[in-house]
Amino acid sequence: MNIIIVGAGTVGSGLVEYFSKLNHHIAIIEQDKDLCEQIKRKHDVLVVIGKGSSPSALESAGINSADMLIAVTPSDEANLLACNFAKQNSVKKRIARVKSDMYTHASSVDLRKLGVTNVIEPEWEVVKKIIQYVELPGVIETANFQSGNIYLRGYHITGDMPIAHKALSEIKQMSKDSPILIVAIIRGDKSLPPVGHQRLLPGDKIVAIMPKRSFKTFRSLIDRKPSKLKKIVISGESLTAINLAKALKPLGEQVLLIDPDPGHGQMAASMLDGIEVFHGDSTNSEVLQELHIEHADCFIAAGKDSEDNIMSCLLAKNTGARMVIALRNDARYVELFDSLGIDHVVNPQDVTSNMIIEQIQMVPIGTYLKLKTADIEISRLKANKNSSVTGKSLKDLDSYFKKSIIVGAIVRDDEVIIPWGDVVIEENDEVITLCHREHNSWVSRLFNE
Repeated sequence: MNIIIVGAGTVGSGLVEYFSKLNHHIAIIEQDKDLCEQIKRKHDVLVVIGKGSSPSALESAGINSADMLIAVTPSDEANLLACNFAKQNSVKKRIARVKSDMYTHASSVDLRKLGVTNVIEPEWEVVKKIIQYVELPGVIETANFQSGNIYLRGYHITGDMPIAHKALSEIKQMSKDSPILIVAIIRGDKSLPPVGHQRLLPGDKIVAIMPKRSFKTFRSLIDRKPSKLKKIVISGESLTAINLAKALKPLGEQVLLIDPDPGHGQMAASMLDGIEVFHGDSTNSEVLQELHIEHADCFIAAGKDSEDNIMSCLLAKNTGARMVIALRNDARYVELFDSLGIDHVVNPQDVTSNMIIEQIQMVPIGTYLKLKTADIEISRLKANKNSSVTGKSLKDLDSYFKKSIIVGAIVRDDEVIIPWGDVVIEENDEVITLCHREHNSWVSRLFNE
């Protein structure tokens, strides 16, 4: 596949690295010469120095023979214009990162007519990710697939849970008509096979996959039924902070926003109905004490400065906040922050990259999520006509897979199937698989032969 990526920032360079591993032909357009040199040193791809909205740069990148264009520059206008030129050159898939809601939420704007087939809204994708943590306190792994129709959730088993000391075959009976598949069990530093006789013990970590409709049942099985948090505090002078306050209002009895910028705080107050907005610096422990952060069920640092977000969360946790979440545009030191008590660190660039990959449904997308405590990777792969797995039941494939591959879900048309032994993989099925990392290339070949 011929893919043009417009913009070589954090998201663009990450996509170059990802797609290069899948042996696609990649061309990238970037006007920053230093970024271009970095890409050239790391990857065997075509690099074009220039603006992504420039017809000549797009022609140099091979727009006439491209199958896909992904525009992820900091400029919404440049991304939209690049997609428009791509449409004029009959590029089939055209993905644009668009930050401003004046394009995405205006009834008078039709982005499809401008040439965009898929829109990624980074601000709202980050909000959705954080909601996954807030709506199920204590969750340790979380991802939504297939436009939010498939849930993956990881949780520590405690003795008070209905599924504690139960075998997986018993849990299947407990879930009744709500299909839930436990695909990973981690006990200590070992991953156990998720077979029917395996029992869950307090201290185990499980990873479960389910259709959205089964989430309520999953909460019952782990005894974490929905309830409003008493107090949610958000800090930051960003659009993400404002959007978080709006989105989290239904989940909390009290939602507060701390804004260090007086002007931005006034704007936020005018946009937020029923949410208190305070002026203050959340890296100041006295400000946190005045707002009684010790009573907060959740504190989220969503400011523009990543290091301030980390510091705010450390102070909030030390003051007594039960759960703290920090936005940070850097993947380094995540394990260190975890050891210091920060419950979750969300990287907006990673969220954006994953959502772009999620939008590309006609090709195998390879690794989607790395489970932090197990040597397991998740992939979503398409069963082609000539795939080795097409036309075979999971029972038939069981000995072939030799327990090294787990089929977590099958997406057939708009239906989500949590599979059991008799389910047959059909042509064009999208299959979510879990396997040990050393088997990932082999699994991809099975679907692509």
